[in-house]
Amino acid sequence: MGDVIDFEAVRHRLKLRRDTGTVRLFENRDGVSCPVCGEAFDEALATTERSRQLGSDQPLDVCVARESDRLFIFTHAHG
Repeated sequence: MGDVIDFEAVRHRLKLRRDTGTVRLFENRDGVSCPVCGEAFDEALATTERSRQLGSDQPLDVCVARESDRLFIFTHAHG
């Protein structure tokens, strides 16, 4: 299976908000499509951690994908 998403290939369309070494959080600035549902995502989180707590103060839809060593979470805000 290939990469879920190649963040380096679309780096110019995203803003890296955080990089801890095990977690990278990107903000979508240019309508990059979610590899799960095909709609533009708002934020994408890529992590190699086995578990991750998420929180949001707004309603959102979440798409999840994984590779053998990484988990990807794509958020889609409402409204």
